Amino acid sequence: MINFYFEGHNFEYEVRNALRVFDLNIKYKIRDTSEISENTGLGLFTIIEKQNDDFVGKAKLYKDNEELFKIEIKGKDIILEKENEKKLKKIVVVKSVHNVFKNYYKITPEYGLLIGVRPVKILFVAKNSGKSKAEINRILKDTYEVSLDKIKLLWDVLEIEEKYIKKEYRNKNYNLYIGVPFCPTKCSYCSFTSYINKEGSIEKYLKTLKYEIEKSIQLALEKNLKLNSIYIGGGTPSILNEKQINMIFDSIRKYYDLSSIKEISFEAGRPDTIDENMLYCLKKNYVNRISINPQTMKQSTLDIIGRKHSVKDIKDKYLLARKIKFNSINMDIILGLPNEDENEVNHTINEIIKLKPDNITVHALAYKRNSLLTKQSLQYSKEYNLLKNMQKIVEERCLENNYKPYYMYRQKNIKGNLENVGFAIKNKECIYNMIIIEENETILACGAGASSKIMVNNDRHKPIHNFKGLDDYNNRIDEIIEKKIDLIREIPS
Repeated sequence: MINFYFEGHNFEYEVRNALRVFDLNIKYKIRDTSEISENTGLGLFTIIEKQNDDFVGKAKLYKDNEELFKIEIKGKDIILEKENEKKLKKIVVVKSVHNVFKNYYKITPEYGLLIGVRPVKILFVAKNSGKSKAEINRILKDTYEVSLDKIKLLWDVLEIEEKYIKKEYRNKNYNLYIGVPFCPTKCSYCSFTSYINKEGSIEKYLKTLKYEIEKSIQLALEKNLKLNSIYIGGGTPSILNEKQINMIFDSIRKYYDLSSIKEISFEAGRPDTIDENMLYCLKKNYVNRISINPQTMKQSTLDIIGRKHSVKDIKDKYLLARKIKFNSINMDIILGLPNEDENEVNHTINEIIKLKPDNITVHALAYKRNSLLTKQSLQYSKEYNLLKNMQKIVEERCLENNYKPYYMYRQKNIKGNLENVGFAIKNKECIYNMIIIEENETILACGAGASSKIMVNNDRHKPIHNFKGLDDYNNRIDEIIEKKIDLIREIPS
């Protein structure tokens, strides 16, 4: 337990998140500053003061009544937030708090103060506002305390994303997401909307899904939007049979020549759901990118996390997909799975690289609120050093084999305070992944639990969150369509 004492501000959310960068387990309680002299255990006192037309953030960390660390951050030393008083106040508070915790926990987080999902966006926004690379680097390093290695990663990702993400397409393109929220089993780390053993529900769901797909496409065509990419995810879409897969693509084929669409991705993530007929069905529907996701090449870990397939199945199904000649195959791995260390990760990445997939997506395990793994965990461990070592192994092996980082994002409660990174062979980058993360084009999402993002102007989108429950989705689909109609009208012509 830690006690929070605030004076001159009420930034509870920001201070709590600053703490969670270091410790996911500790609870906190907000107390009145009049009680600080009676503090027991850990106590954090944080204040904003006005000094000579400047805002100064101060933080002190106590153990009982003993002062352990104190930090003072002056607003005049902050580069980016000077024009916005509220943002400036927040940054001096968070920066002072971050640094007392950094001293206490003896950890230097590589992303510093940053907790957002999309750190590359900082570069996009700063560049568009006219800042130079040197100025942006100074902001990242001095204000946000991002490490030089992570600053380099952000620029490496931006360099590739800029080839695909063009400002002039923001209000002209759209991307279609189709969600199939059914799985053969639930993986212990997963919190996505998915349903197990729901065969009787699939047919009804697909009829509703087909209706939403066609209505969404019609709305896009009425607005003269160009279809840029399609992504079919889940869940596990490969749980569907060929007739059901064809039903989805037939709803798109009514409006588009599938062969003309630049990218069609399909999450065939579970090897136990893949067979030759299903892969040929995808190929005939012009799917040009699929995912076959090992997560790990250690059999005992696959068993622990609920994957009902073998390491051999992964390799066999990958080679089958190669024989059928998909243009791009992605393979996911997860760092920080139970009972794994650097040796297991080294083995996994070496086995994957031998197969030569076009994309390798590297996730750091995140404690997701509704996942079985989170519910079964008595303690949430950041494991900074272990995850950093794992990530270094994977990154080095990818770079040595000509895989470059092309998109990245971060999550709450992620182990090592790291990130998820997609690596790709040149010209095999996934367009949809870059668009969804940087939020630069409209995404019309169809299916239970899916989220649309409608670009209502050049710099801003509005979301629509579909119902997660199957009954609500099936019975209230017209409410979702009405929301799409209203927001699509706001897209500038």
